[in-house]
Amino acid sequence: MEELRDIWQNQEVEEMKISVEELRTKAARFRRGIVRRNLTEQLACGAVAIWFGTEFWKTAVVIPRISFALIAAAALYVAWHIQTRGRAGAVPVDMARSNLIEFQRTELEKQRDLLKGVWRWYLGPFVAGLGLLAIWGMVVAPTGRRWSAVAFAVTSVLIFWGIGRLNRSAARKLEEQLEELKSLGA
Repeated sequence: MEELRDIWQNQEVEEMKISVEELRTKAARFRRGIVRRNLTEQLACGAVAIWFGTEFWKTAVVIPRISFALIAAAALYVAWHIQTRGRAGAVPVDMARSNLIEFQRTELEKQRDLLKGVWRWYLGPFVAGLGLLAIWGMVVAPTGRRWSAVAFAVTSVLIFWGIGRLNRSAARKLEEQLEELKSLGA
């Protein structure tokens, strides 16, 4: 039995081959996906900032006004964070195979870490504004209408939970891609 284990452990493993062009194509496809995601997120952040900024100017009631300002500021912060920390690097055209693998590894790690931290930089900034708005709604609403403020709070929590799960899943997929890259050797 020990002899079989030694043979198995000492056998030559065929190195996985992938061309530089295939690596470059995969890296470019990954970059396009990140660029598309960032553009979509920034457009959504812009829409949220404009919507809640407009609501800020339209209302004279202090607590909703503070909430609207906090939500608009959170959207602007998220857009800034995506622009500064979530940007995908341009795929170098004349890079050797090992350097290209290292480049892609760095890009995957950056995006994975961004997605893992989604509660801190993406969802967290919205908590104060949305929470204040929900609490205010529960306090000032007539007794028979408080259900709408509770529904708003529950819906917000469920949306945040879903976004957190989606990002955790995406981070795991990036981790799998990192493992595949390791098998190629740098």
